[in-house]
Amino acid sequence: MKLNEDPFNFSLLTRSLVSSTAILVLFFLFVTRRPNQKHHRRRPNEPTMASYGLPYIGHGIQFLTNFSGLMDSLRRKDTIFTIINFGKRMHFVTDYKSIRKIWAHPSFDFKDFAFQSEANLSGLETEEELRASGVGSATLAQYAHTMRGDEELNQLAVRFTNALNEAVEENHSVLHKDGMLSEMDLREFCSMIVFFAAGRSLYGKHWLEGVNVREATRQYALFDSDAPAIVAGLPKFLVRKGRRARDYLVKHVLLPVIQKGCVGGHPYISTYLQDLKRAYENVPDGDIKVASRLMGLLFAINTNTINMLFWCLARIHLADESLRQDLEKEMNQAMEAHPNSYLDCKREMPLMNSVIIEAFRLHGDPNSFRIVEKDCVVSGLAGGKDLAFRKGDSVFLLSTYDQMQDIPGSDGNSRDVFDGRRWMEHTSNSELNKALLPVPPNQVLAPFGGGKHLCPGRFFALLEMHLVVAFCFKNYEFDLENVNGAVLPPKVVELSAPINQPKVPMMVKFRYRGGP
Repeated sequence: MKLNEDPFNFSLLTRSLVSSTAILVLFFLFVTRRPNQKHHRRRPNEPTMASYGLPYIGHGIQFLTNFSGLMDSLRRKDTIFTIINFGKRMHFVTDYKSIRKIWAHPSFDFKDFAFQSEANLSGLETEEELRASGVGSATLAQYAHTMRGDEELNQLAVRFTNALNEAVEENHSVLHKDGMLSEMDLREFCSMIVFFAAGRSLYGKHWLEGVNVREATRQYALFDSDAPAIVAGLPKFLVRKGRRARDYLVKHVLLPVIQKGCVGGHPYISTYLQDLKRAYENVPDGDIKVASRLMGLLFAINTNTINMLFWCLARIHLADESLRQDLEKEMNQAMEAHPNSYLDCKREMPLMNSVIIEAFRLHGDPNSFRIVEKDCVVSGLAGGKDLAFRKGDSVFLLSTYDQMQDIPGSDGNSRDVFDGRRWMEHTSNSELNKALLPVPPNQVLAPFGGGKHLCPGRFFALLEMHLVVAFCFKNYEFDLENVNGAVLPPKVVELSAPINQPKVPMMVKFRYRGGP
């Protein structure tokens, strides 16, 4: 399976690396940080080490400029392999059976990395200070049960639906305009809807209160673009825009919620905030530190959902008219039959579920990440191999290669074509459609990871997808035929983005036609 339709992925890191400043940085690193050849040398039974040229740099340039091309070429030789990326050993596991074994193995985790990445994102505290607070991702995971379960999800659906209506009411000049025709990048439209409604339903009534929502959304987009590089600890001058955007979000979006209180907030967030406030109640600038620490959670809640909602709406509105008509009819019937039950509606929308699965298939390139916490050997990998891993190495698990194989489409559509009806046979199955994603048991689709680090917000993310698409059908008319730039962006695969992030705008015209 070829990962990337656009091999020339000139992302932030690539543009930085080909600049003269970055070349000097690389030269400095090469001269001053001699590669540890003994550490890089493959030990017996370790994954295959891919051949490379320059010491220390290794596969680094190709990793940044053509990630998917690198992965495709190496996977043709072996499904588990190792590269050197600027002095760092990185293992890649690309067959799903082996991935599940890694998920289940106790020697693979990322607790240490989680503290370091949160420290980098917050920008105020070191990893050691975060540990000393006693509050972290493990604390948040304790409250994940409030984001799943039938009763909890139905209540969350009510909160989110109310927040969607508030998004239009409080952003009248952009999202309503008294029914006048507006033009906007579709991803910006999706970002405004999700950023407002997700935040309001989770953080309570003070979320974005008195804030210019379009400006806040644009600042989030700037932060979002640089966030992976900030997590990786790149030099500040390379992520200047993202750091400034982060500071804006902390001061104008998160801090007011901390100071006014998470009034009407969801237990998942409000309880976690109470823990953070207790940890920092006697610390100078405690509220600022609490707000800064929420940046990682803000990133986790919004980015992948915004991207997947974009692909769903783009694919739906570029598809044939009959798909849109059938979707609208299905959603209206389900909501009329079950006005007070999100889950019953979801189970009676097989076409909608098929569209979402198809969007995941084409625009999700799932990956998960683990650190080897101690030297170990894992048995039965990649066709029966026993492979050794050493402490401190990074392991990236790419399930995308085994994702949704050998699937015939309706009317003979190939697997490279978006077919919103492709999964109807399975999403119409009364037993299968009780699952989060009703895919056939012989297929692989793991956009939310797996093992003990399975995404705790996965139920909320799917709820957002269903409710926002239904809200848009009910309240908006979209026009892509008479707009310059209404072209589906090319698919770009990045290790930091399990849901493909569109790199160019897709302009749409829309008109608000609904009501509360």
